[in-house]
Amino acid sequence: MQPVRSPRQSKIIDVVVIGDGIAGCLAALAARKRGANVVIIEKSQANVPHGNTAFCGGALRRVSTEYSAERYFADIMKVSQGEADDELTRITIRNSRRAKANLSRLGIRWTLPTSNPGRADSVVGKGARLAPTLRQAVRKAQIAILYRTAAKDICFSNGSLRGVTLRSRTATHTMPCKAVVIATGGFQADRKLVTQHIGASAHRLVLRGYKNSTGDGHRMAAKLGARLIGMDGYHGGMIHYGYKKYPVVGQERGMRSVKKYEPGILVNRLGKRFVDEGEDTADKTYAKFGRMIALTQPGGIAYLILDSSWKDHVNPMYEGPEKGPVEAKSIGELARKLNIAPAKLLATVDRFNTAARDGTHAQMTPPKTNFAYPIEQPPFYAYAVTGGMTFTFGGIQINSKAEVVGTTGASIPGLYAAGEVTGGFFYHNYPAGSSLTRCAVFGEIAGRNAAAFARKNANLNTKKRSTQAAQKT
Repeated sequence: MQPVRSPRQSKIIDVVVIGDGIAGCLAALAARKRGANVVIIEKSQANVPHGNTAFCGGALRRVSTEYSAERYFADIMKVSQGEADDELTRITIRNSRRAKANLSRLGIRWTLPTSNPGRADSVVGKGARLAPTLRQAVRKAQIAILYRTAAKDICFSNGSLRGVTLRSRTATHTMPCKAVVIATGGFQADRKLVTQHIGASAHRLVLRGYKNSTGDGHRMAAKLGARLIGMDGYHGGMIHYGYKKYPVVGQERGMRSVKKYEPGILVNRLGKRFVDEGEDTADKTYAKFGRMIALTQPGGIAYLILDSSWKDHVNPMYEGPEKGPVEAKSIGELARKLNIAPAKLLATVDRFNTAARDGTHAQMTPPKTNFAYPIEQPPFYAYAVTGGMTFTFGGIQINSKAEVVGTTGASIPGLYAAGEVTGGFFYHNYPAGSSLTRCAVFGEIAGRNAAAFARKNANLNTKKRSTQAAQKT
C-alpha cells in the first residue's frame, strides 16, 4: 500500500495521530468521519508488516448472549486482582460488540463463533490480515500516513497545543495541529525502560512483540506532565525456551505460547512445582505463568511435564521447534535429560500423583485446583518453556473520553491516547482477546473526541477573530 500524499506543511491539521496500529487507525477514521482533516505519523516503513497489530492473534473478546457483561467484568477484575480501572473496563465491555461490528464494516472477517462462552472471536488471517485491512480503510478515507517519520515532541505554548515535532530521514520540522492522539504502543522493545519498570530479571524476557515499540509515546506524554500508571506490568506467555528472535509475519512458529498446559505440571530447574497449573483455563493464566517463570524461577526456565495420555492433546497446541519435547521411558531418565536431580523430580511427581489419586490435590502446596491427572503412563514428556513479552500493561492514564490525565489529575487539553500506550486496563494478568477490544474501543473514542476538540477550538478562534475585527472597526 502506498501512503497517501502528505498535506501542505503550512496547513494546520485538525488531528495528528501518532501510530498506525489498530488504535491509531480507528482513531484516525473516527476523526475523519466527523469532518476532521487527519494525518497519521508512523516511524516504520510502508509495505512492511509492523506494529503489534500485524503480529497479534486477532482475538477480540466481546459480550454475547452466552457471555454477559457481568461475567466479562468479573473475569477482568479476577485476573487483575481488582486493580483494573472500573470505569474504563466497563466502557470497554459496553462497546465490545460495537467494536466488532465496526471492524466488520471495514472488511474484517471472523472465524466461526466458539462454543465456549468467554473465548474471544478471531480475525480470519489474524493480525497479518487485520493490519493491512485497517490501513486500506485509512487510505480509502483519504487520510495521509507519513511513514519513516518519527514524532519526537508534542509542542505546547501558554497551555495550548501547537503541534508535533517530526523527524524524517531528511529533516526535522513541526507540524501545526489542534489535537493529538498518541497510539504508539508499549515500551517492550526498550530494554532500559523494561528493566527500570519491570525489574532487573526482565532481561530474560523474550520479545514477542514488535521491535519498534520503544516507549516513544510514554516519553512524550511524561514530558508534558502526563501521569504514567501500572508500569511494572506486561502481557506475555510461555514460549519455547530456545526462541530468541523477533517475530516475522507468516513465520510465527515458536513465537506463541504453550496453549495447553493444564493436564501437566510445571517444574523449575530444581524439580519443584511453583504454581497452581489448574487455577483457571489457559487463556486466563498463560500471561501470569509466563511472567512467573521468567522473573522468579532459576534461570528463567521451567518444564511442562506430562505423560503419554495427554501428549497428543498438548502437542498440537505447542508451537515450539520441530524437534518437539524431551521424551523418556521413566521420570528418572527424563530428569537426567533435563539436568534435574532425579530424586527431586521423582519426589515431586510422586507427591503430585498421590494427591491426584486421593483427591487432595487442591490442598497440596502449591495446589492444583483443577485438571489434576496422575502422571504415570510412559513415555513421559517435558517441554522447556520461558516467559515472553508481547506488550507492556503500563502507560498513560486516560479518562472516559480518552483524554490524557496529568499528574495534577486534570486532563491535558487537546491530548488523547489509546491502545497499548495507555495504562489502567490490565494488572498482573490478562484475559485473551481483551487488549484488541480495548484498542478498538478507545481508538474510536479518542478519534471522536479529538475531532470534537479541534472543531470546538476552530469555532472559538473564529469567534475571537470576529470579535477582534469588530473592535477595530
